[in-house]
Amino acid sequence: MAEVALLYQGQFVYWRSILWALAALAAIFMAVALRLWQRKPLAPLLIALPFALVLSVLCARLIHWYCSYESYASLGAALGNLRGGGYSLLGVFAGTALSLALLRLLGLTDNLPGLLDALSPAAAFGIALGRWAELFTSADRGKMILEAEALHRLPFSVPVVNAGGLSEWRFATFAFQSIWAGIVFLILLLRFLIPGRMQEQRRSWREGNVFCLFLLLYGCGQVLLDSTRYDALYLRSNGFVSLVQIACAAALIGVTALYSVRSIRVHGFHWYHPALWLLALLGLGLAGVMEWFVQRHGDEYVLAYGLMLAGLLLYVCAPLYLARSTRTVRRKPSAKQDILSS
Repeated sequence: MAEVALLYQGQFVYWRSILWALAALAAIFMAVALRLWQRKPLAPLLIALPFALVLSVLCARLIHWYCSYESYASLGAALGNLRGGGYSLLGVFAGTALSLALLRLLGLTDNLPGLLDALSPAAAFGIALGRWAELFTSADRGKMILEAEALHRLPFSVPVVNAGGLSEWRFATFAFQSIWAGIVFLILLLRFLIPGRMQEQRRSWREGNVFCLFLLLYGCGQVLLDSTRYDALYLRSNGFVSLVQIACAAALIGVTALYSVRSIRVHGFHWYHPALWLLALLGLGLAGVMEWFVQRHGDEYVLAYGLMLAGLLLYVCAPLYLARSTRTVRRKPSAKQDILSS
C-alpha cells in the first residue's frame, strides 16, 4: 500500500506520486541546464518534452499491464484509470525514445546524439531522486532476507510484514538503485562538463558517448539489481530473465557493437577484437549463469551476486577499451610550434 500524503477534494494524493513528479521536474530542469551548457538550441528539447511525458506514462502503464495483466480487469481498465495500478520505469525510456524518434522524423533536430548526451545525466539524476519514492510503498522490496541485525537499517534493508504478520528485513533494492543512479549521474556529469584528454578520430563520433556510457553503467547496475526484486516484470512467455534485464543486456550488446564497428574502421580488424568479444561473452555468460543459480539457490545470494557483479565488470571492460581505441591523444603544441605559429 502507498502512503497517503493528503486528501484533496475527495481524492487521495500519495507521497509516491509527489516524489516522482518532483523527480521528473528535477530531471527536466537538469536537461535544460545541460543543453544550455552545450550552447545548443533548446527548441528541440522543449518540443520533445510534452510528447515524452505523455508517451512515457502510456508506455509505462502498457508494459506493467502486459507483464502483470492479472492485476487489471482488462487493457481498457488499465488505461482508463491511471491513478491506481503500477508503472514500469522501462516505459519511461520507451516513451522518451519514441518522442525523440518523432522529433527526428519531423526534421526538428539534426543532432540527436548531442540531445541524448544532455538527457542521459538528467535521466540518472531523476531516477536517483525518484527511487526514494518507494520508501512510501510496499513494492520494490528485495527478495533477500537479511538476518544480520547490523544490516537492519537503510540503505541495506527495510522491514516488510509477511503473511504471518511477522516483520522481515528485506534487501532495500530501491535504495541501492537510487545510490547507483546517483553515482552514474556524477560520472556522466563529469564526462559531460569536463573535456577529456582524448578526442574522437571523427567529428561525427564526438557526440553520443555520454549516452553510451549511461547505457553501459546503468544497464550493468540494473541487470544485477533487478534480479534482487521479488516484483520484477517478466514477459508472459518467459519467467527466467526479467524484461528489464533483457532490455539492459540488449543495450550493452548494442554499445559494444557500435564501438566495435568504429574501432575496426579506425584500426582495421586485429586479434584483440575477437579477444574482447570473447571477454564480453564470458562476462555476460557468467552473469546469466548466476541469475539461473540464484533463482534455484536463494540462500547463496552473496556468492551468486558477487560473481554476477564480477561478470558484469568483466563485460564492461570490452566496450570501454573499444571506445578508447577510437580516440587519439590530444597533445599540447610544443614551444617551437608556438614560436612558428606566432
